[in-house]
Amino acid sequence: MSDLRVTVDDVRELGERLRFIAAEFDDSQSIADDYAEQMGHDDLRHEVEQFAANRKHQRRKLMRSLQEFAEVAASSSPASAPPSEPTP
Repeated sequence: MSDLRVTVDDVRELGERLRFIAAEFDDSQSIADDYAEQMGHDDLRHEVEQFAANRKHQRRKLMRSLQEFAEVAASSSPASAPPSEPTP
């Protein structure tokens, strides 16, 4: 058996923190896009653009997962519920 003890409040707080992380990801700018514009060599520009496109795709997948998990964690109990005790 595990010694890990987590309260519903801990899970709710995790959800709130994950929402914050997701918002930070959503607000971040793509550095690779900025670099691609500054590349003088067409082949290098193309490679940087490919990297940026892949990064955007992976970032969207991560964002969806973070947002879904945050929603589940944050809604793990009603907001009006009293603080919970750890469960073994």
